[in-house]
Amino acid sequence: MIRKTYFNICTVTLLLFFTTSAGADLILADGGPTGQWFNPERNGEGFYVEIINTGGNQQIGVAMYSFDADGDQLWVVGNVPIGPDDEIVQVPVLQFNGPSWGADFDSDDLNTIDFGSITVRFPTCDTALFGVQVNPGVGLSGGNYSLIRLTDIEGVTCVEPPSAPTGITPGTWTGAGVCFNVSSDGTSIMGGNLSDCDAQNAFDSNLDGISNELRDCKVTASCEGVWPIVNGEFRCLNELGELAIGTFTSPTSASGRAFEGEAGVGDFCTSVWTASP
Repeated sequence: MIRKTYFNICTVTLLLFFTTSAGADLILADGGPTGQWFNPERNGEGFYVEIINTGGNQQIGVAMYSFDADGDQLWVVGNVPIGPDDEIVQVPVLQFNGPSWGADFDSDDLNTIDFGSITVRFPTCDTALFGVQVNPGVGLSGGNYSLIRLTDIEGVTCVEPPSAPTGITPGTWTGAGVCFNVSSDGTSIMGGNLSDCDAQNAFDSNLDGISNELRDCKVTASCEGVWPIVNGEFRCLNELGELAIGTFTSPTSASGRAFEGEAGVGDFCTSVWTASP
């Protein structure tokens, strides 16, 4: 099996940024994140999030308003479908320019720029972690943003995510294409020969990746050794650039993502997994 031997450092930094909060995050499909978000230390810049329903299919829309390197106003927008259990998503965003204001507006003048993507998660109803990835050629740098809620929407209720579970069940946990072992005290995932499944490591997955018009990928992620479970979460990153993150949502259920690095800034393949003992 051929595996990538490197993982872009920008992507690693981004993914680790998204694995630092305790317990589960907000379920996006519940609508709670809808509203405006900003960092008080960066007044004048912010994000708008909207959970929408189009023909029975839910999507998340994200807009960022900021400024470019010349100090001119910069807006980017995008939306992607979301599943009923999604907590973290990557939203491709576009920038538009060309037409003039008012009576001279002409849609034929519209230019569309593939700006990059914004990865979002919401640890609580009033806090968010956004990662902005900018495509080469745009001429700007990406970054990670810790945000607080600026506005909410009347009639949209936000329910705080549950706290990290206690009494995580020890032993072998499996799911479709994934297997790992929880230590006898329930505080870590452990390597070794897992005789109850095909995996030989602490976390071993072979999953179909998220596919779109840009890529069709399959994720392989394996982690050896002992990886602690902290506040219901674990993450492991091996020397091949394969990353697994997981959240225990109860003593008998866990979910997460597996990542495998690809060539290029911010280009990686990701899959979602679930497991139980």
